[in-house]
Amino acid sequence: MRILITGNMGYVGARLSKYLRENQRNAVLVGVDTGFFAHSITGAQVHPEIYLDEQHYCDVRDLSGRLLEGVDAVVHLAAVSNDPMGNEFEAVTQEINRAASVRIAKAAAQAGVKNFVFASSCSMYGAADRAPRKETDPVNPLTAYARSKIGTEDELSKADLGDMVFTSLRFATACGMSDRLRLDLVLNDFVACALSSGEITVLSDGTPWRPLIDV
Repeated sequence: MRILITGNMGYVGARLSKYLRENQRNAVLVGVDTGFFAHSITGAQVHPEIYLDEQHYCDVRDLSGRLLEGVDAVVHLAAVSNDPMGNEFEAVTQEINRAASVRIAKAAAQAGVKNFVFASSCSMYGAADRAPRKETDPVNPLTAYARSKIGTEDELSKADLGDMVFTSLRFATACGMSDRLRLDLVLNDFVACALSSGEITVLSDGTPWRPLIDV
């Protein structure tokens, strides 16, 4: 099995690479990343890319169809990945998160890829009441990031992807330790503040709640 991971050098990708190597020992693991955060190692003794068989560096907007040849599964993590950046650079967020994602998924289908897993987000539901959201519930994307994710889902739901299985995972906010740690995520920020200053600053009245998922 040949598995291609986009955004493998990010917060989730670093954990995923190790997980797949431990659980798919015979798989050929291929990473594709810009390398913007290659230097951001958090306490690891080795770079997470050691778990891969191949590492390629490129912007996903320029990803070559050649990299999809012979691939059985794609895990598409690459994205402009938070609301402040998305709101500041909305056009680029749409280019990377939506247009490039749709193009790669369609190219993967053309190349004979069997499974395409898209890292989406529960942020597309917007501000909701306390009841858990279901896939059939209406969406209300309030940010450029959320709009890019539901936009990708909408486009690919209408596209002819042949026999390729497209899976969209509407992740909650990630938290926990990774070899490439992100501290802009709410629980990670709380822990970092507690350890560094002994104080946790809550930037709201304390009533909002947010679903979390361990990385």
